[in-house]
Amino acid sequence: MDKVYGLNYQELEDLELLSKISDQDRDALATLYERYGRRVFAIAVRMLNDPIGSEEVTQDVFMSVWRRGASYTSKKGKFTTWLFSIAHNRTIDELRKRRRDRSRENDDIDDHLNIKSGDISPADAAVAQSEYAKISAAMKKLPEEQQLVVDLSYFKGLTQTEIATKTGQPLGTVKTRMRLALKKLRTALNDEMGAHV
Repeated sequence: MDKVYGLNYQELEDLELLSKISDQDRDALATLYERYGRRVFAIAVRMLNDPIGSEEVTQDVFMSVWRRGASYTSKKGKFTTWLFSIAHNRTIDELRKRRRDRSRENDDIDDHLNIKSGDISPADAAVAQSEYAKISAAMKKLPEEQQLVVDLSYFKGLTQTEIATKTGQPLGTVKTRMRLALKKLRTALNDEMGAHV
């Protein structure tokens, strides 16, 4: 798979692989999956605490890359930012679906990291813990009210309107806090999440 017609896919940049995916090159997709599959899985398992569901989310994310690869432009930010946004949004969709289906919600962000299943490999567990540690450290530097809105949105799956209702804050305040928090987190995590770009 690494070499087709003398081409070493592992040496190609992300955007070169994405261009080949637009031409329906399955080897290019497989290479991106090898490069980022564990990190996408880590995002999902951190929030779902379900290795099987997280594998399904990971597959869905890369199917989206297969279908939507041609729609990516550098105006959307770095490729990894775009990819991890798809992963985050797909995971949030799954989290909300489960919440609707079961009408229950975890109360503690750390519940999402309580990985006990024997189905998850030690390597994947290590990646999930490492990604969580980076995000957790960056979040601790945020003001408390910004930490709260990020926690409720990104780890509990609440919409901004639901956050406003839950916290008793005006929707505009929630939006401002979210915007400021995400800007700070993006700056703090940029080096960590921007590898391979």
